[in-house]
Amino acid sequence: MNESLLARRYAKALLAYSQELGEAEALYPIMKHLGQRLRPQSHERDVIGNPVIAEELREEFVVALAGNEAPTSLERFVKLVFDHNRESLLGEMARSFVRLYRTARGITYARLESAHPLDEQTREKIVALIVAHCGGEVELDTSVRESLIGGFVLRVDGRQLDGSVAGRLERIRRHFAEKNRSIV
Repeated sequence: MNESLLARRYAKALLAYSQELGEAEALYPIMKHLGQRLRPQSHERDVIGNPVIAEELREEFVVALAGNEAPTSLERFVKLVFDHNRESLLGEMARSFVRLYRTARGITYARLESAHPLDEQTREKIVALIVAHCGGEVELDTSVRESLIGGFVLRVDGRQLDGSVAGRLERIRRHFAEKNRSIV
């Protein structure tokens, strides 16, 4: 069975169970955090997959990564995952849970990289533009990437808008490279 499909099935079951218990909203930020911490090649993922460490300790480690107030649904889910030897997929399950939760709640995820930090007013304008285009609620993650030189790169629902100086320079470089190939 495809691991992505398996992770998605576990995530779907967790979402349904947490909604049944009324814990889905509290579980969402925890799963976002776990999805980030349990990326491939992370030390936390190595600990979880280490068979030398007792299973109970690895389960406690995952719950501790989640924070002090881990909901019942998460504790039971972690136990289920370890009982079925699927701990290597926990990070992928967490990321699938986040995507499913956003879809269920109509949340549009957007990522904005800019050359300089954004002030709150600019951030609010960008969120308003995304809401006008996509509707619903918007979750915007911002980061600074100085290599853009100026401008921004905005990613929304698999689409990318590159308004950076570095992106423009790259497009100009490719244009000249194509022209020069046709001359020769």
